[in-house]
Amino acid sequence: MLLATKQICKEFTDLLTQDRSPLGNSRPAPILEPGIQSCLTHFSLITHGFGSPALCAAITALQNYLTEALKAMDKMYMNNTPNNHTGENPSKSGDKDEKHRK
Repeated sequence: MLLATKQICKEFTDLLTQDRSPLGNSRPAPILEPGIQSCLTHFSLITHGFGSPALCAAITALQNYLTEALKAMDKMYMNNTPNNHTGENPSKSGDKDEKHRK
């Protein structure tokens, strides 16, 4: 579920980075379909040009959160494997993790 969310966020960010709405006197050549570009241009105009960059920043923060959540879940599931093949006492490995956190 987190991977799918991360992928959707990436695709949406990629779409927003292709936005070629006019800013000031610049009129970049459009990349996207005219229907999509006109909606993004309208959004840019009503947000005074800050809409797409603000959304990109927010989605990037969300992607960073999702990345860290995935890392935490991987670590949690790796530490809670039913068969501890390392031969260590589980309390010893917990002590090692505690030392690395400090």
